Amino acid sequence: MFCIVTMPRNDNDKAEFARAGAQRIIENAPKVLAGLFAISGVAYLAGSIYTRSYFSEFGALWILDEVPTATYFSQSWVPLLLILFFGYLATTNLALIEHQGNLTASTRFKVSVAVVNYGPWLFIVLLAITPLLSTFGYVTSAIVLSVISVALLLLLFSSALELLVLRLSKADQRIDLSMAYLSFAVIAAGLYVVPAQLGMNWARVDKQAESTLFKVYLRDDDVTEYKLLFSVGDRLYVFPARYKGEYPPIETATAANVRFIQQER
Repeated sequence: MFCIVTMPRNDNDKAEFARAGAQRIIENAPKVLAGLFAISGVAYLAGSIYTRSYFSEFGALWILDEVPTATYFSQSWVPLLLILFFGYLATTNLALIEHQGNLTASTRFKVSVAVVNYGPWLFIVLLAITPLLSTFGYVTSAIVLSVISVALLLLLFSSALELLVLRLSKADQRIDLSMAYLSFAVIAAGLYVVPAQLGMNWARVDKQAESTLFKVYLRDDDVTEYKLLFSVGDRLYVFPARYKGEYPPIETATAANVRFIQQER
């Protein structure tokens, strides 16, 4: 006696949908790799802008000659991961898009349109307010607004990218991309302004005697408390915790000349 087991139609549909999605990912692999390369370049650029702005506030741009390339990426790894995540959602969701009928009626589409329509103006307002807060001494508030600007930039990027993907995949549905292009222009400007503001304001916080930078005590100086600005290899760049003037005097010390290092609590 033989028993024939048939697969339900819903399971067949799910299997076909999964295969279509996998095929879509494979077909778009070159585009994804190109996007990863481009995003890596953006991450490097944002990290270098942040680092340059940070050391400029200390009057120590000469340290940039000693900064390894990996440091630039480390300054922007969180935005990079989020951009990759949003980009992944926008590109691999094409299979789902093709199975949707009235795409413009979906909640996701309406949210993306709202973000693209109003996000650039809110982003511009934040970019204008942040330097004003920093100028009047509200450095912490300026940093908070800069972090909010980064989150808004990522949301704006994902929404504009999704509208662009929808327009390319659904040519029969008319989607206005004028605000999406404006969003990309605002994002391009923000990729310079936001890291520059963050670097400058974090440096102003770290220049204070109560900053969270590591305390360094040198063997040949039992009196002065130093702050660790940067280190590479066995070289440490330190400055006195208390100093006069706008820029602290940066000194170079070797690991052998360090008595001990203490973390600020």
